[in-house]
Amino acid sequence: MITKINTDIPSNTNKKIIETLYDTSNWRFGFDNALTKNPNKKDSGFILSQSNDVLNTYAQIIFDMVEKKTFMKFKKIDRLFWNWYHPGSIMEFHQDMKEDNKFSIIYNLHDNDGGTEIKINEKNNFYKSVESEALLFPSKLYHKGVAPKENLNRFSLNIVLEI
Repeated sequence: MITKINTDIPSNTNKKIIETLYDTSNWRFGFDNALTKNPNKKDSGFILSQSNDVLNTYAQIIFDMVEKKTFMKFKKIDRLFWNWYHPGSIMEFHQDMKEDNKFSIIYNLHDNDGGTEIKINEKNNFYKSVESEALLFPSKLYHKGVAPKENLNRFSLNIVLEI
């Protein structure tokens, strides 16, 4: 149901992606279920959904590497979000999509103490952020990003795809 994939993407490539993310504008507050504009609510991190050609190319390469290392045949990318979390970010459980033919990839750009939590049979399973590792799972599974506590930042990529 949940597949961990070592993409073998080099650390230098991930560092270049992070440098590009730092230099990219258009970051906005993230949202898991509904965007709540409340100054007394902690943020859900930041997302970048309309990225530039360089970031789109990196996302396509990550998509291709995950497909190459799995038994599935992917049709297309439906959505991609670059995520940026800090220790104060608090996320909520959500589904990326509800359809059976939709899958999610969470790709970790660097090692940190944050990660992804996925509910399976009412049990919360935590997957720590490991550089160049991707998680592949049905998009209808409830999951949430987990912000780092000791590290100052966590960068990841969320791709929703159709099979």
